[in-house]
Amino acid sequence: MNYRTPLALLLASALLGACSDKTAPASADVAADVAADVPASAADAAPTEHVPPPAATAPKTDEMNTPQARKREAGMMRAVFGDDYRSDSDDALADLSDPDNHVDKLSYVVSAVSHKLLPDGRAILVANAETANTEGTAESAHASSGLLNVFFLAPKGQPEDGQWQVVKRLENIAALGSSGQLGEVHWVMLGANKPGLAIRHGYTGQGYTITQLALFEIGDGKVTALDGGIDLYSDNMGACTPDMDECWMVAGSWRFAPARNGGSYDDLLIDFKGASEKIKPGVTVKPDQDPPRIATPLNGHARYAFDGKGYKLVEGKNTVPGV
Repeated sequence: MNYRTPLALLLASALLGACSDKTAPASADVAADVAADVPASAADAAPTEHVPPPAATAPKTDEMNTPQARKREAGMMRAVFGDDYRSDSDDALADLSDPDNHVDKLSYVVSAVSHKLLPDGRAILVANAETANTEGTAESAHASSGLLNVFFLAPKGQPEDGQWQVVKRLENIAALGSSGQLGEVHWVMLGANKPGLAIRHGYTGQGYTITQLALFEIGDGKVTALDGGIDLYSDNMGACTPDMDECWMVAGSWRFAPARNGGSYDDLLIDFKGASEKIKPGVTVKPDQDPPRIATPLNGHARYAFDGKGYKLVEGKNTVPGV
């Protein structure tokens, strides 16, 4: 797109600044070492996640893309799926619970996304499932969500053997993302002794993009959804033609901090940077000429707090426009 406006320059600057400040999430192994005894105050130093537009298929984070991590995940996938695991494609063709009724079984292509080693030697594996066709390959459409699967495992034999046994299977418990992919999985601490998942997921269609944050608490053999759709980013730059009345782009960076009310769940803080532009009223332009626009900042701050069931907005405003 060759659209040049103060909005484009402003947001390019903001996003470049975000990239330069980005702190990578802690690795799975490091996070595991502190999962059981991180004090709530430590969350003040939690990494800030700057949110660019989502990719159709989220790559593995660096710590999940090492040979050691891939080998470990392959062993976990074999423990979960047995002969259904396909080492050549590093996935499994398996029958899983229907996400709608969890009674019927349907065929899915399942891929490991991330895993976490716990201090006591157990592990948690997060996997993505896509509907399989009769040829045994994924047939996700652009609008198809990825399906969240979480498996709890325990070591089998000696730790150095790399063998695992399944303790609990949670199949197709949430639908997130697009193009058959969940999105980016981050291991987080929601408070002292409260490990969780933060999944950044989104969708792009007809020039509009939206990215959201889903939060899950991971307990002993269970996963609890705390919020599935906190807006982090949106734009309509792919649809921003000269006759589009309003164009915008807003990006949010998130982190956890101790709860102001002294609760056991940390608060979620999001800082937003962006702007919108509307065509200046009463202006006549020539065909194919970009009209003059009036820019309005969409910067802001939002605080979300746990209310006993999930995270709710308690301060500020989420300035991300819906799409």
